[in-house]
Amino acid sequence: MKSEGDLRVRLTKKLLVDAFLRLRREKPLRKITVSELCTLAGVGRGTFYAHYQDVYDLNETLEDEFLQQFAEALHGALDGGERAQSARRVCRTVFALLEENEPLCQLLLSSDNAGGAMRFVELGGRLFSEYYEDAFGSVPPERVHAFYRFVSSGCVACFKERLRSAQRPPVTQFADEMAEFISKGLRSLL
Repeated sequence: MKSEGDLRVRLTKKLLVDAFLRLRREKPLRKITVSELCTLAGVGRGTFYAHYQDVYDLNETLEDEFLQQFAEALHGALDGGERAQSARRVCRTVFALLEENEPLCQLLLSSDNAGGAMRFVELGGRLFSEYYEDAFGSVPPERVHAFYRFVSSGCVACFKERLRSAQRPPVTQFADEMAEFISKGLRSLL
């Protein structure tokens, strides 16, 4: 039996993931077949089924792996340094991670993957709420949650627009602009 660390297993999974992400850019998840995925990846159907139950399992596996990576990065950003710099640090960390994983982000934020996008936003909400309820203990938790929903909705919308754009400023510039909007609100436009 091949272990997960086996180079051949990692290469096969990479081929399947790359093919899957290419197909997801072209069509909704429900229209992707295992046969076309395997053909594009250059692997046999049996090989696919040795790793995944179906394309939905592959999709969920990718989401789970990315969400774990996101949680680890966010914990590191939230735990480091003073509160005054937290918005900038968190935005830079999160947006750099999203940009590095653009094909996966396209999948997570696609219109036919509302469940994946919700899992992403909910995970961020839990992590932010833990941090901000502790950091701003005098603020009622429902206000902290409302603040997160407001900020995350705006950040997701702006990042989706960024992904559609052919001309992009550096991700650090984008992250700093989002952090300024979060920190200063309307005053950032004046």
